[in-house]
Amino acid sequence: MSRYKYGPYCLHESEVLEALKTRKYESVKVLEALKPHPNLTCLTIIGFRGFRLPYWMNHSALKRVVAIRIEGCENYSCLPSFGDLPCLESLVLENGSGEVEYVEEDDVSIRRWFPSLRKLSIWNFPNLKGLLKKGGEEQFPVLEEMDTDNCPMFVIPTLSSVKKLVIFGEAYATSLNSISNLCALTFLHISSIIKATSLPEEMLKSLANLKYLKISGLCNFKELPSSLASLNALKSLETGSCYALESLSEEGVKGLTSLTELSIFSCEMLKCLPEGLQHLTALTSLSVSRSPTLEKPCEKGIGEDWHKTAHIPYLKLYE
Repeated sequence: MSRYKYGPYCLHESEVLEALKTRKYESVKVLEALKPHPNLTCLTIIGFRGFRLPYWMNHSALKRVVAIRIEGCENYSCLPSFGDLPCLESLVLENGSGEVEYVEEDDVSIRRWFPSLRKLSIWNFPNLKGLLKKGGEEQFPVLEEMDTDNCPMFVIPTLSSVKKLVIFGEAYATSLNSISNLCALTFLHISSIIKATSLPEEMLKSLANLKYLKISGLCNFKELPSSLASLNALKSLETGSCYALESLSEEGVKGLTSLTELSIFSCEMLKCLPEGLQHLTALTSLSVSRSPTLEKPCEKGIGEDWHKTAHIPYLKLYE
């Protein structure tokens, strides 16, 4: 256990907390008594075994906190209310209880929820449904980056400022469809959704500002959605470790008029490139690796797909 007059204040399962590990109610009292310094800027709580977090986390003791991380606190049924903290810029929530359904459960009416939050990470909350149980006039007004991992039920609300989104682990169709609520999104990475054989068409339709799209680790994924064609601003497309991928979608590729980089790796079932590729005049780089059925057709001058790639200045084929 360590405490600093200024800066980070961290409670971890160190020797002291190990002694309290089986005495959950007493550990709540201990943490309740450890009120932080008024100039605290960073707070981390890891492996706390109590059923609720201390009351001081809801009050003015955290008014100057910039970053909060709560990890492995699996016994509580709801998170503390952080929505009105004026300086909070980064919030990391990891390995939480299956009872937690919202990041902010408080139903008090607040004009601006999370007014300064810029980065939000949520990992391993199996039953998390959303960010706010009750919305306000303005929510997450400056949030720029968000990443989730194994939050299959999580539905993203309409957020006008989010530019970067990373989704790892299982996600239901309703969760993936909600990505379309992020109209300012410029970077999207979707990975490790093992059960998915496809991605919802609605997911990409409202992402007019998307510039970078990465899809990886979708082992049963067979075809890119045709709504890919709506991504007129897309500059970089990367697909990797999609072992069952058979098609890049002929219709989808046609609309990628701004695409400059295309990268394909570990897509063992992909046998040919779409015909529309030859009409993407902005495309300057194509990289193909660990995709044996695709490498030979792309060989310079002799491959079956050479006419589709001959206009690309930088063509890289790796085994």
